[in-house]
Amino acid sequence: ELTSINADDLIKIFSKIAQSRKRQVFVSMQFSDDTKPNFEAIKSAIDDLNAKHDLDIAIRPIRIDQFDTGYSYEINAEVLRLIEDSGLLIADLTHGNKNVYQEIGYLMGLNQGMGLAHENFLLVHNASIGNTKNDIGFNISGIKQLRVTDTNDLREKVKSQVAVFFGLKGSKGSSLDS
Repeated sequence: ELTSINADDLIKIFSKIAQSRKRQVFVSMQFSDDTKPNFEAIKSAIDDLNAKHDLDIAIRPIRIDQFDTGYSYEINAEVLRLIEDSGLLIADLTHGNKNVYQEIGYLMGLNQGMGLAHENFLLVHNASIGNTKNDIGFNISGIKQLRVTDTNDLREKVKSQVAVFFGLKGSKGSSLDS
């Protein structure tokens, strides 16, 4: 449909597509009424960052149960594809959901296979909903986790960590611009 386009325009288009994928945050969690506040806290944190930094390409959280392709698909394959396409995975360890552990392991395997450090996921746990002794398995107990005791604290700490991850100006530990 384009009558003319130059190489620089194509590069800009593909750069924006790549940047858009990097700004996607896959949220891995147990979907239940009692964990709903955790997702709401994560989504609010991201919404606050988008509003504060007026990003040309917004950071957007995505959950598999809220993702719609418009066609039938194998859920596990779509989960793995979304993880691959996301710049960040936020894994809610509250309730120790086995699917969450699988999704963390998948991303860690991808990272290792590509020779990348494990710097593209954030592990969180809300003790006001879950129990750290029961929820956090031995294999990931040595990995830094954001452990909080209330949902508002989760929101604020996720906001801070996501801002640092995406290098947003004014974020603790960051000097990059949005």
